[in-house]
Amino acid sequence: MRPSTTILILAALMTPAVARGQMSATPSKADAQKWSDAWTDARNKGDWAAYTQFFTTDATVVTSDGTMDGGRAAIQRRTQEFFGAGVYKGAQTKNTVLSVSGITPDVIVVDATFELTNIPGGGTRTGRTTTVMVRQGNEWKAAASRSMVPTKAGALPPQR
Repeated sequence: MRPSTTILILAALMTPAVARGQMSATPSKADAQKWSDAWTDARNKGDWAAYTQFFTTDATVVTSDGTMDGGRAAIQRRTQEFFGAGVYKGAQTKNTVLSVSGITPDVIVVDATFELTNIPGGGTRTGRTTTVMVRQGNEWKAAASRSMVPTKAGALPPQR
């Protein structure tokens, strides 16, 4: 993203809601959990097109393995590769919303934990995820999602 575009986006986000004539409540934790459940339900069912409709058209995703994708088509392709045929084929995801923070009336940050179960070969994968959501009309869409798996502090052994 060009610096001028970034500045314009930040200025728009920092403009007080009152000056724009918009006032609305931040969605509740329960509302965010319902959204998250519908989102993960679509992925768990393998409905990749429905899953990606929960994202803005230009959304970015960083998965817990560090892979980054941008745009619905790339997000759908990667999700389908991982969960439809790849390392997580048949795995099920459950998110638990921890908090919802209002940034502006049209932007929120949702922090959650995730757990992948039924991973081929056994085991689970747990971690944390932060999703920046924007209101588009009457719907909330994920504009950015970042997931991570906690590790111990300090240097990590080299990956082979």
